[in-house]
Amino acid sequence: MFRSLFLFDVTFWLYLAAMGLYFGYIIASRKALQPAVAGHPAGTTAEEGSWADTLGLLATWVTFFGLIVNGMALGTRAYERMQISGTFAPWSNQFEAMAYVSFAIIAGYLLLELKYGIKAIGAFVVSIGFIAMGAASLLPYRYQTAEPLVPALNSYWIYIHVSITLTSYAAFAMAGGLGVMYLLKERAERRGMAATSVYATFPSLEKIDELGYKAIMVGFPLLAFGTILGAMWANYAWGGYWSWDPKETWALIVWLIYGAYIHARMNRGWEGHRAAVYQIFGLLMVVFCFWGVNFLLSGLHAYA
Repeated sequence: MFRSLFLFDVTFWLYLAAMGLYFGYIIASRKALQPAVAGHPAGTTAEEGSWADTLGLLATWVTFFGLIVNGMALGTRAYERMQISGTFAPWSNQFEAMAYVSFAIIAGYLLLELKYGIKAIGAFVVSIGFIAMGAASLLPYRYQTAEPLVPALNSYWIYIHVSITLTSYAAFAMAGGLGVMYLLKERAERRGMAATSVYATFPSLEKIDELGYKAIMVGFPLLAFGTILGAMWANYAWGGYWSWDPKETWALIVWLIYGAYIHARMNRGWEGHRAAVYQIFGLLMVVFCFWGVNFLLSGLHAYA
C-alpha cells in the first residue's frame, strides 16, 4: 500500500515541477529576456541554447518522467488491488480515479506537444493535471488506500466503463485549459500586448480554438460510450438500465452540455470567445459531476 502512495506522492511533485518549468519557459521566451547570440538580435525567440529552449526541453522531460511514475503508481495500485479483491482496476475509488484522470491529461498533453510542438500549452494543461493530482492528495487517508470493493463494483465492467468515462473527463479538462489560454491571449490582443509580452509565446487564437474543439470531439463520444456501458452495468448489477441516480443524471447533463456546444459550433458558428467560455463552463460541470456529486449528493455511486 505504501509503495503506491509513495509513487503517487512523487508524481505530485514531478507535476508541480513540470508546471513551474512550463511557466518558466513562457517567461523566458519573452523577447526582452532572450540572451543575445552572435549574429542574431537579442529578441530572437527560437535560438538554440536559449534559456527558453532549455526550460522547454526540461519541462517536457520532467512531464514525461512524471507520466511514467504516475503509470507505475497506478500499476502498483492495480497489483495491490489484485491482492485484496482479485480485481486490478486502479480507478476503484475517488483517489485512484483522480490519479488516473491526471495520468490521462498528461498523456494527452504530451501527444499534443509531440504533434504540434507548442510548449506554451503545457502551462495550462499540465497545471490541470497537477491540480487533479493535488486534489487527490488532499483526500483523507482512508480514501487513498485500497479497500475491498463492494459487490456492485467487483465486476469486469469496472475496467471498461470507468476507464472510458474518466478518459473523457481528461479530454474535457484539456479543453477547459485551452479555453483559459484563449481568453488570456484574446485579452492581450485587445490591449495590444500580445506581441510584446509573455502572450507572444502562445499559439494563435485560431489554433487554440481548434485544439479545444478537437479535445471536446475526443471526449464527447467517449462519454457517450462510457454512459452506455454504465447503463449496461447498472442493469447487470441492479436490474435496471437507468435509475436517475445523481451521478447518472449529472453524467447525462454533462453529455448534453457538450452536445449543445458541438451543435452550436457546427450550426451557429460558435467559435472563439463564446466557445472558450463554454469550454470553461463545461469543465466546471465535469468537476461537479466527478467530485461534487460524490460528496454532496447521496446515491448508488456514493462509494466512487
